[in-house]
Amino acid sequence: MYLYRAWLKQSVTNLTDISPVQLKTLGNEVANRLRNAIRTGEFPLGTRLVERELAERLGVSRIPVREAIQQLVEEGLVQKTPHRGTFVHSPTRSEIEEISSLRVLLECFVVERVIVNWLPEHEARLRQIVATMRATAAQNDLQGLFEQDYLFHSALWEIANHSLLLEVVSGLRARINRFLGEATALLPASQLDMHIDSHDEMIDILKKRDVGEAKAEITRHVIGAKTRILAYLDFQEAPATDSEF
Repeated sequence: MYLYRAWLKQSVTNLTDISPVQLKTLGNEVANRLRNAIRTGEFPLGTRLVERELAERLGVSRIPVREAIQQLVEEGLVQKTPHRGTFVHSPTRSEIEEISSLRVLLECFVVERVIVNWLPEHEARLRQIVATMRATAAQNDLQGLFEQDYLFHSALWEIANHSLLLEVVSGLRARINRFLGEATALLPASQLDMHIDSHDEMIDILKKRDVGEAKAEITRHVIGAKTRILAYLDFQEAPATDSEF
């Protein structure tokens, strides 16, 4: 019995020499690259994704590209159409309505959790993000503005500190983030300052720990984004009219 225990202890000790398992596969890395390209607009809505071309561009074989595309299909960012190919998914009006209503529910829960967990250092962190938003807007850098807007909402989710919620909605985050990016890109120049100011107003409300007002503000924020996107879709779908001379 003593010899067995000694052998078992030695066996467990030897395991520490084994290198850690790398959980991130090449397919996941390719998926991250493609997801970011979609989010930033490098691959606009409706762009056809060809495995061979993507593999050559990324310097990988077609297998991880195929795995990545399937992952994005499951996330709703990419759509496979029989006999036509694979395309960056263009959301319908119905989908935008559904994403918006779901985002209202999620974000209201998040701000409620943020208020429960609120600490002085959270204000400093969020104010810094808003300051960077103003700097990027001053340079007319809409992509940079989106990145900071995304960072602001990600910080709220982090402060909310609800790991199970993040696990449940992890598959939806990509769609929500793309929705956020599209809404930011459609901001008229005249509304940039107002949009950025709304983030400062949210911080003020969170600091006051007013749950009702925080939920009302985040709801206005989400509905405003939805309204911009739907107005853009209406414009895109509107039939062209002949000019009269």
